[in-house]
Amino acid sequence: MAAAVTAAATLGLIGCAATKAGPEPLQELPLQTGSGGEVSQAPSEWANPPAAAPGDPAPTKHSPGALGISVNVQQVVRQTSRNATAAAVVIDGDSGTELVSQNADRQFYAGSLVKLLVAVDALLYHPGDPQLRRQINTMIRLSDDQICNQLWMDGGGGRAIIGRMTKAMGLTGTEPPKTRPGQWGDTLITAHDLVRIYDYIVDEAPATIRMDMLDAMGNAAKFGSDDFFQHFGIPSAVNERWAIKQAWTDNSQAVSVHSTGLVDPQGRRGTWRYTVILLTEHPKPQTYEAAAKSATEAAQAVAPLLEP
Repeated sequence: MAAAVTAAATLGLIGCAATKAGPEPLQELPLQTGSGGEVSQAPSEWANPPAAAPGDPAPTKHSPGALGISVNVQQVVRQTSRNATAAAVVIDGDSGTELVSQNADRQFYAGSLVKLLVAVDALLYHPGDPQLRRQINTMIRLSDDQICNQLWMDGGGGRAIIGRMTKAMGLTGTEPPKTRPGQWGDTLITAHDLVRIYDYIVDEAPATIRMDMLDAMGNAAKFGSDDFFQHFGIPSAVNERWAIKQAWTDNSQAVSVHSTGLVDPQGRRGTWRYTVILLTEHPKPQTYEAAAKSATEAAQAVAPLLEP
């Protein structure tokens, strides 16, 4: 793994900086020289968010076996959060069918979803490191930003980490932060690329990495390290076995709340039938609470498609 970059080159980013009391500004964490790697918080804002895709989202696709249920995730999200933009993909892994596809190639700020890439990258370059494995378990289960800050810097920053993972996983719509390289939450990502990330973890990653990642995602805590309730979306909408990675973050213009993961209605050990990706972006002054509620309603809307 590349050596840690200097403070001038790379800054860490708090990507899940909400509390249960409401949205908080994102925090930029500059590395303090001579502090032994400690970081301190300084308020900052993101660059402008990606432009919304023109027009309405593409029609949702369904398989013949999807019970004839029609789902428009963006309409569902807008019932709670007017003018929100949503993307959704649901894949039935048994048949390889894309049950839902909506705004699937529209870029969103990844927020803490980038921790999936940071974790896999670190594990690939330091296989078998017990301390690193414990750190990554905590980072994924609690969506811990401080650990991500450290691994982002240790891995060489966005161009290095995102570059390696884009090549390894075949990602086509994922880009490192453009204007502030150290702000990992500024990574751009698409719903289709998140499907590829989950496919890589489940089907292509070395066995130890697959087990570590699925164990952490399958035991995601109810509250993140910042005390935000992270069982919105998928875990609030389905009773089946799941392995998830959530994200909640904001900038000066929008709140973004994402729920992504794997679901297996039959609870089969070692296998996952469905991949569910739900990405949402809400213009300010929308609250985290309303954004998370809309993500849960989106998950409830697609839940009937997840047949045993």
